[in-house]
Amino acid sequence: LTSEENRTLTETGPGTAMGEVFRAYWQPVLLARELEVDGAPIRLKLLGEDFVAFRDTSGRVGIVEPRCSHRGASLFFGRNEACGLRCAYHGWKFNVDGQCVDLPTSEAETAERQKPEAAIRALKVTEYGDIIWAFLGDGEAPPLPKLEFAELPASQRFVSKKFQQCNWAQAVEGGLDTAHFSYLHAGISEGQKTSLLGRMDINEPPPIARFRWLV
Repeated sequence: LTSEENRTLTETGPGTAMGEVFRAYWQPVLLARELEVDGAPIRLKLLGEDFVAFRDTSGRVGIVEPRCSHRGASLFFGRNEACGLRCAYHGWKFNVDGQCVDLPTSEAETAERQKPEAAIRALKVTEYGDIIWAFLGDGEAPPLPKLEFAELPASQRFVSKKFQQCNWAQAVEGGLDTAHFSYLHAGISEGQKTSLLGRMDINEPPPIARFRWLV
């Protein structure tokens, strides 16, 4: 590939060719267990865009733009309370749909006029198979795909994730190219190089078992 062709294939930010493709489908963005009710917000970067995710008091998940519409303060530092994310700067509060539901710095009548204009962008979000999915496109979201593992009872499935410093094409190619396992990953099935995984959470599966499945 030429440099230009490589950028066309791999870049997924707003306005890019592959970005438009990915924005036409639901994307897995978080494990459901990563967001606690009224817990601290989480920063996300999805297809080159920054967002903040939180789970409100009722258990609903919101993924919203990370800046308050008032003075642009980061909502990552906001308080997740009473079914909304409250900006730490002036107290403006937003629900999971991005609607401004409280403006404590304004008189009641003025606040009601300001609320519609104060709304921030919020993604369409759903939970399925212990995964939080988001739709970044415009218009109506397509049906969520039916996945075999997600149809199992919750007690019979385990989902996890890992961070790879690569673009989406490299990740897909690496998974499909099974011929490289016996050379690049030689010895993993015997228990070597497990330190590459770093520390595992207490509820993560044993690393060796996971690599034996790959090999």
